[in-house]
Amino acid sequence: MFKLDLSLDAAPISAAFLDLQQKHLPFVLALTATRLAQRVKKGTIAVMKQRLDRPTPTTLNSLFVKYAVKNGQPAKVYFKDSWTSGIPADTYLQQAVGGGQRPHKRFEKALIARGIMRGSEYAIPTAPFMNQYGNVSRGTMTKILSGLGAAETRTGYQANASGSARSKRKGNALWFFSGDVGGSRGVWERKSMGMGDAIRPAFVFSGSAPSYRTIFPFFKIAENIVKANYSAEFAAAFAQATATARP
Repeated sequence: MFKLDLSLDAAPISAAFLDLQQKHLPFVLALTATRLAQRVKKGTIAVMKQRLDRPTPTTLNSLFVKYAVKNGQPAKVYFKDSWTSGIPADTYLQQAVGGGQRPHKRFEKALIARGIMRGSEYAIPTAPFMNQYGNVSRGTMTKILSGLGAAETRTGYQANASGSARSKRKGNALWFFSGDVGGSRGVWERKSMGMGDAIRPAFVFSGSAPSYRTIFPFFKIAENIVKANYSAEFAAAFAQATATARP
């Protein structure tokens, strides 16, 4: 989260500014901070499109602005930190913003909890299972976890494959399995071919944590946008306050 909490000490002082009645100053600072926050959002999205690898519409729409309030909250630019389902943007963008090693994802934690994958391993998806954004869809991961008996369960709902007729029709337990094939550990898919069945890897287990360099320094980008536009936005807010101020 990037905050714009402007104070009178940061304001460019002029004779006209000193003549402005004290009661209008909070409005000028709040309006300046809000407009700068809107600039930060617009500029950040432009950088995301350039630097992130095929960002999804959900990722690009996950940045929000909270307006500043006179004598109250500062303006804020932040990534949504919760969704009705899935992983929020402020979680999965951490490596792009700060770099470093990737922590285990929910999918990997489920495999580790079931004893399918070691705690020191990471699941790396293969190309056939990734969508146009380079991700594996939630639906595909749910099918795999169900087939492996590692899906999350909750009261009144069982996601794991079972011996029921409905579960057998889905075939998740038949098509997905884990193990060592040809010296490679991972999750595999059985495919029915014309000449018989074949298998292909869905996820390959790696003993090394994926590492990321900082490709999207959000806070530095925001600071640069504020520095470049502060004077102009303050002048515009000051002019608006002066024009609308009551005598």
